[in-house]
Amino acid sequence: MAETDVDEADAVVAQRLGFITRPLRTLVNAPHLLVLLVLGIWVGCSLTYAVLEDKGPIEGLWWGIVTGSTVGYGDFYPASIAGRAVGAILIVSMLVFVPIAIGHVIANLVFDKESLAVATVLEDVHERIDRLEHLTLASLEAQHGREWLEQRLTEYDEADAARTDVAEQMLAMFKPKFDPKFDPTEHSRSDTGGPR
Repeated sequence: MAETDVDEADAVVAQRLGFITRPLRTLVNAPHLLVLLVLGIWVGCSLTYAVLEDKGPIEGLWWGIVTGSTVGYGDFYPASIAGRAVGAILIVSMLVFVPIAIGHVIANLVFDKESLAVATVLEDVHERIDRLEHLTLASLEAQHGREWLEQRLTEYDEADAARTDVAEQMLAMFKPKFDPKFDPTEHSRSDTGGPR
């Protein structure tokens, strides 16, 4: 089997699994939505249990807390198959989603002093670079005139744009392998009409 066939097969599998992984990634990276989902599952399963097992809503919510947290006191438990299925859904969903939500909470509580120090230093460096750039431009304008300075800045912008085009071309070479939505006909030619 050729390497391109393997790459195409990987892209097809990634595209087919995308309908599962994309919403899951979105959910995992949206803490507020995740908390709402956990609460919704807990309340929904608890009230469903209460209806299926002919219990009151308070008893159902108590069962939901005990079951969802996997403590399982045994004071309330489902007797019907449907009730046990609701319990299984509650247990599995809480085992999957609650640790992710707790991870978000802990990540927001942890204070990284080193990252803050690095960010402060970087901000200071950027401010100094901006001041140097303004002073350099003012000095060059005073020495050579505004027209000369604008011409040099235009040349610099053109050279920078050329470097950006090369970088984009290099990134485009890797797109077909990693991006299942990549359309090779869109990226097969550069702006000049030649192959990339």
